[in-house]
Amino acid sequence: MTGTLAETAPDREARPPRPLLVYVLNYDDLLRDDGAVFGLDRTLSIGRGEVDRVTLRGSQLAIPDPRASSEHVRLERRGGGFVVVDLGSRNGTRVNGQPAQSHRLLDRDLIEIGRSLFVYREVADELADAMLARDHRLGPTVTRSPETIALVRDLDRIAPTKEPVLVLAETGAGKEIVCGELHARSGRRGPLRAVDCGAIPESLFESTLFGHRKGAFTGAAETRTGEIVRSSGGTLFLDEVGNLPASAQAKLLRVLETAEVTPVGGDRPRRVDLRCVAATNADLFATATAFREDLVRRLAGWIARIPPLRERREDLGALSAHLLRDAGVSRASIRPEAARALFTGRFPGNIRELRAVLRSAALLAGDGPIELSHLPPGEVEAAPPSDRDALAAALTAARGNVSAAARSLGTHPRQVYRWVDKYGLDLEHYRS
Repeated sequence: MTGTLAETAPDREARPPRPLLVYVLNYDDLLRDDGAVFGLDRTLSIGRGEVDRVTLRGSQLAIPDPRASSEHVRLERRGGGFVVVDLGSRNGTRVNGQPAQSHRLLDRDLIEIGRSLFVYREVADELADAMLARDHRLGPTVTRSPETIALVRDLDRIAPTKEPVLVLAETGAGKEIVCGELHARSGRRGPLRAVDCGAIPESLFESTLFGHRKGAFTGAAETRTGEIVRSSGGTLFLDEVGNLPASAQAKLLRVLETAEVTPVGGDRPRRVDLRCVAATNADLFATATAFREDLVRRLAGWIARIPPLRERREDLGALSAHLLRDAGVSRASIRPEAARALFTGRFPGNIRELRAVLRSAALLAGDGPIELSHLPPGEVEAAPPSDRDALAAALTAARGNVSAAARSLGTHPRQVYRWVDKYGLDLEHYRS
């Protein structure tokens, strides 16, 4: 579902990032994925309406949330951005999990209205148009994240070619989903063959990838066809490619250069129609890495960077609904305090972590809502600086620039704002 308040501007190149509001989910029904994207160019009022889904009418956004007030908040345009203003609502308004009466919004801020969760984004013009025009899919779910939509659009362009692809992503962010999409959109009729380079003993790497002839080594009781040949005409997926030993790296480089593979113990190369997609969470471009630089260049014909889950919270609704349904859960809700802990967390394990946490929590909750006690302790909340002085020192060094302080602390600006509130610091003091 999409809607917009924005008007078309003739000069797109000169325009600053466009503000958008993304409806993510409702705490009372985690299996209902009815997310939506709305463009902003003037004041927008949000409140409870007699509707069955989020509905935009003029400058009024009605949400099907009985915990929201009929006139709950206004998003007011001030300067180049927006301020969320609570209108004396019964249950209050929160930004990034913290109560807010009036709060200037920053890109990626989470807004809680009643039991409905929104994300405020500031997005480049072309991507904003794409978000508003239609839904985009990555694997089994819709994505409303502009960074992920940009990735999807690039996948469409690169997939039909034989260009090798290097997928860079944190653990659990969905590398195998991207590889599956590349293969599905490629039109190649051969199979997708996946090799987990992190799970193969070093002594079996060459045999697994390149195959071997009977008697080539002790234990080679029969001839084996390697995964490269098996994937010919399709796609070879090398997951955790950074674990390839040096000997396999050299041989793989030759295969990529010649499109020929010779099995262990063999003397005749075989031609292959190879399309290679490699994935890793390691920095293969670091000068200290043991990975061959020439092989990295061969694998990285195009680099696909998957944003971590903490940078695509717009997708929490679609992902939660899919993961719960996939686990056989037919009904699930979550208490606000548990939702704040979970959905504002840093997700170091990304989608894999979200899957594990949601499934276990839903099982523990049974027919009731997910409570804070159902979530793993320490799993979902970012750790604050060791003390108030550490935060103050970062703000002092950054002269009150929250983004710079966040970089020095290794976190996101909204987390710094949360800590500023927690410790009662005055940002203006550091800016003077």
